Amino acid sequence: MLGPLEQILQRDGYIIYISGAKEKGKTDFGLFLAEFSHINKYRTKISTNIETESYMIEKQITNLPDLKDWLQEKGKKLFILDEAGLSIPKLRFMSSMNIEIMKILQMIRHYDAGFIGIAPSTKNIDSTFMNTDILDAHIKKITKRVAKVKDYLQNDTYFLEDIPKTTINFNSKHIAEFKMERTLILSELPLCCQVAASYSSTGNMGQVATAFKLEKMQIQRLIRKHCQHTLVTRNEHPEGIDRHESLPEP
Repeated sequence: MLGPLEQILQRDGYIIYISGAKEKGKTDFGLFLAEFSHINKYRTKISTNIETESYMIEKQITNLPDLKDWLQEKGKKLFILDEAGLSIPKLRFMSSMNIEIMKILQMIRHYDAGFIGIAPSTKNIDSTFMNTDILDAHIKKITKRVAKVKDYLQNDTYFLEDIPKTTINFNSKHIAEFKMERTLILSELPLCCQVAASYSSTGNMGQVATAFKLEKMQIQRLIRKHCQHTLVTRNEHPEGIDRHESLPEP
């Protein structure tokens, strides 16, 4: 059914890009490739930034730190990045985002994972990602049932026809996001961080004290504590800034 494309899906460390006009079934096809890979045991761990509750999708990953952590886990992995034009946009040569893109692709290769990026057009994608030395295949959806494959592994171009829909249910209205940093949830941070963030936004010690049902002196102590451990984290533990509540006080 997938012809030579199936050989790519079996490879260690492959990278595929899917493009196509609106309503041509790009996301559906990306998830179909994931489903096909799961059924045939080419990939046992699949994640994506697409909103879905399918048992075949291990987790939803929407930021680079979580992707890095996941790639280091054991198992045959595949990550699908939808709306890649939002995450891998055209940028000036060797911009900071460009460098991060190269790191992502290198991690995919290093951990023998599969990667499928989805975006409407190559005009939306940074040329770093479109480098044929990196890319194994570029698939353009012509219709919902037909796709054109530029297979760089076989140095060939061919068509896929009668492509079935995926059985993986997903939210087609959801805009799949992917960010370079984790989104911090204020309520999940230590109390001193919550207080410091609140004071930073209001600038009013009394309002903060009322909101947290504390005395002003307690608020001052918490802000002082936040400043101390933040300094320790950044200077001595730069890799642990999200976990600084567990670090020693200076």
